[in-house]
Amino acid sequence: MKIGIYNIFTSFWFLLMFLSGGTLTYLSIDKNLFTSDLIFIAKFFVGLLVLITNGLLFYFLYKFRILIIDNNKIISFYPFWLKKEKIDLNKIKNLKLENFYAFKGTVYRKIKISDLNGTLEINDLEFENFENLTSKLIINQNRKKEIDLKQAKSNLSNLNFSVYLLSGFLIFIIFNILKNNNFHPLLLTFILCNGILLYGSVKRKMEYNRIIKTAHNSG
Repeated sequence: MKIGIYNIFTSFWFLLMFLSGGTLTYLSIDKNLFTSDLIFIAKFFVGLLVLITNGLLFYFLYKFRILIIDNNKIISFYPFWLKKEKIDLNKIKNLKLENFYAFKGTVYRKIKISDLNGTLEINDLEFENFENLTSKLIINQNRKKEIDLKQAKSNLSNLNFSVYLLSGFLIFIIFNILKNNNFHPLLLTFILCNGILLYGSVKRKMEYNRIIKTAHNSG
């Protein structure tokens, strides 16, 4: 049995929206911001941020699903609107693997699987273990190499920047802790989040470099 594990970066953005939306909503109600003497433009921007963060939070919850592959069946369950989709891997009519763009040009991969009952999609914007989830599907390997290479070449420069930025931020935090000899529990949260994102970035960077190197050697 295989279970979909959510993308590290997508999960981080969900957590950020949850914390931001919840905090802004609580402060707005607790401090009576919209009925206080706060200037109109400030109220407008606070209200806009509340709408945006909560809107994104509810969108994430709407899209949230549990993906399970077991006994030659793919089951996709949406717990917040009680919907279940099922694909029988023994009765596949069509497989379509392709790239798609999200978040200012970041390239992701998705595979659409169709049987007699409908179509289901698996993508690496949602699932960290995309490769493992799709490993048993019969995919044209030349097409897969082309899709993987396009993603690797397109995303590598932004990923390098993320690795440098996250590494610098981590070094800065640790240096300040050692210099000031002062540790606050909140800093542990920042270090853990930074470490998880850095791990995800380095992992992807190594994979992209491997894909590009393999394509170069075979070409």
